[in-house]
Amino acid sequence: MDTASLRQRLERLVHTNSSVFAASIFKSGLSCARCGWCCRENFNIRITKEISRPSNAISVFPEDVKRIMKGTGKHWDEIVKPDIYSCLDDGKNIRVIGWILRRNDKDECIFYRNGGCSIYEWRPMICRCYPFFMGERDIEVMHCEDQVNRIEEESAKKMALIVKRYEMKKLRSYIRIISQLGGKLRRSDLCQLPCGYEGEVIVFDGDAVSTVKFENNRNIYDKQNRG
Repeated sequence: MDTASLRQRLERLVHTNSSVFAASIFKSGLSCARCGWCCRENFNIRITKEISRPSNAISVFPEDVKRIMKGTGKHWDEIVKPDIYSCLDDGKNIRVIGWILRRNDKDECIFYRNGGCSIYEWRPMICRCYPFFMGERDIEVMHCEDQVNRIEEESAKKMALIVKRYEMKKLRSYIRIISQLGGKLRRSDLCQLPCGYEGEVIVFDGDAVSTVKFENNRNIYDKQNRG
């Protein structure tokens, strides 16, 4: 993954009308029933041979976090933690790519309450898209427990626009993060933060570079510098 190829994908997407993707969404028949299935850990996603990512390890943009902060009154470190499944270790420093929503002791999103999302109004962009994501050329539909056909054509068009905007934002975020890291980013170089890790990590999120310390074997922040 390098900035040149990402810019090419972004340019192609910019010049593609979102209506192109609406047909796949409409054909799926799916729309969010607010069942909370995606808020819970239901399966693992194999990233590399060594990294198995929980289905609800939700990557978020800094803007997502700020919106949730404004809506809930919570602090940054109450909402997210470094993405422990997307790390780079050069033997001196552990660099982390972005943030994920915190999960509770039941491995559920901390905002999953009473069978649903408690921040639905302020939910992250990735949650607004689910179960639809952009593949190489068209929409890919992730598994969802609610398989009832209910989406309307106009809603499919609106969802297609949301998915396109999310993909464009994700590509731009990757471009900035790779620039922050100073080079290419290869999936084969990724590692997972060891269980019980204690020490500092450096988080790159495209907007800022943060230093975060894990201690007491509980993934609790000791300090954070978003500057």
